[in-house]
Amino acid sequence: MPAQNEKNQIPVPIFRMLGSDPMRQYDNGLGSKHQKVVSFEPVYPESGGDSTWVNWYFKQLVDGECMEYAYVQAGQENSFTWERMAKGYEIQIPLIAKLRDEQKVKVETLAESGQWFRENYKTTPATSVTIKEDIKGSDNKTVWFNSRFYRLNLLWENNTLRFRDIHIFDENLASEYLTQKGTSTKCDFYTLPFVDGYLWSSSNNVAGLRFKTTIDGVEKLIEGGIPTITDSIQGKLNISWPLTSIGGKLLIDIDENNVEIRMDGNDTTEWFLDLTTTDNTKLPFEKVAPHQIDCLYRGMEYSVTINEGIFSEPGNGIIFRIAPEGNLLKLNLSK
Repeated sequence: MPAQNEKNQIPVPIFRMLGSDPMRQYDNGLGSKHQKVVSFEPVYPESGGDSTWVNWYFKQLVDGECMEYAYVQAGQENSFTWERMAKGYEIQIPLIAKLRDEQKVKVETLAESGQWFRENYKTTPATSVTIKEDIKGSDNKTVWFNSRFYRLNLLWENNTLRFRDIHIFDENLASEYLTQKGTSTKCDFYTLPFVDGYLWSSSNNVAGLRFKTTIDGVEKLIEGGIPTITDSIQGKLNISWPLTSIGGKLLIDIDENNVEIRMDGNDTTEWFLDLTTTDNTKLPFEKVAPHQIDCLYRGMEYSVTINEGIFSEPGNGIIFRIAPEGNLLKLNLSK
């Protein structure tokens, strides 16, 4: 979890390692107590050790909109030995060399990457990971956005769209290991949830904040086509999603503080977002007011405010609803 200002951050860049699959890692093991690994590590036969996956992963890395920079760490943690690593490395290293020679990637040590980061950024910049084309057999698409204030994930699946994850960052949320030692074989680290599509799901009831509409009095998921994703404006990620079920298009603008969603070309159809979770899930929401949701998680109070739009609690298994005002919805995720 990044700090929100230079004063409270440690003076060392930290890079997430292993090259997790942006599409599949999050849901792997959904409804169980163990999340399996789908990553660039060469020992995994269905990802880092598979030529189809490796070529797909690098195509998305090179072609996807990243706002500031995109990276992957090539290497293997733990002592798996060469017998298990060999096939994956023999796939990966020639491809990395080819992309380097084509000047599509730059190869450097982690120390060099850290030095470059410190020379270019005083605090954590807003970045994105964009998957516009999934592995053959799937037409899913996803976008991860990260800033010093929050992270979010959008997932297009079966022509529908949902927020799979939104977590708020707060440098004042202390790890439990700050004052006491760990005594188990695992370490748990937390950020502040607003949407948690993993922990709030079961194997047959997947949590998410879904885009919906009402047609002939019946609430339905909005369906659409292929989104256009651009990062041409400094500090902003722009998404345009053409809608097939109700016409028009949904425009989503994301920056380090806010998420703005508006409907273009259709000002008559009702649209909204509903959060649903699996039953008997402990949720952080303390109070849902029209323009603010107050939360409490691991002893920390935090809020999400809406500058344009309305929060409500419609019931019938819906945790909360977000409806636009004048076809516009603007969430503040940096309060």
